[in-house]
Amino acid sequence: MLVIWDVSRKARDFIFESCNLVGVFGVNVHIHQNNMKQIVSFGLTTFIIFFLVNCKKNSVSANDMNTSILGNWDILNDSAFVGVGVNNHQASYIGQTGDYFDIRTDGFIYIKEGSDLDTLKYNLTSDSTIVIASFGLIANGVPEISQITDLTAHSATINAPTAITPGGEFWRKVILKR
Repeated sequence: MLVIWDVSRKARDFIFESCNLVGVFGVNVHIHQNNMKQIVSFGLTTFIIFFLVNCKKNSVSANDMNTSILGNWDILNDSAFVGVGVNNHQASYIGQTGDYFDIRTDGFIYIKEGSDLDTLKYNLTSDSTIVIASFGLIANGVPEISQITDLTAHSATINAPTAITPGGEFWRKVILKR
């Protein structure tokens, strides 16, 4: 941020009257004590304003961001690549009545698909990204960051990143509605 102040005539006169040229390389400055207090006060005020304007919050919590992903969702489709090598293929689950993806503020997602129940830990990293344990590919014990797309009050899609490996392609995509 660049701020330009117009130096008033009084300020210019003060600067030129208070400074005497010393040789070619230096300036001998004669500043009275009251003037020094004003300069320090102005500098401190400028620093505080600059600090307050440029501070930002680095941590993200579910309460600080767009939390419309939170809540109970019906599952329209849950697709993933499963199997290894020649058995690697896409499998899709079409949601049935009573299935849900319940994303709660306690950091857990409760899932019911048919007779299968699952609980996954999650962390919202922004209003459009989420890290879900055991969702998609896990590299070196760390789950990948998934994207939340098409988020409205009534629909959302969670996409795990695609990974092409010697064992096959891996990804997961869940389409939700309310």
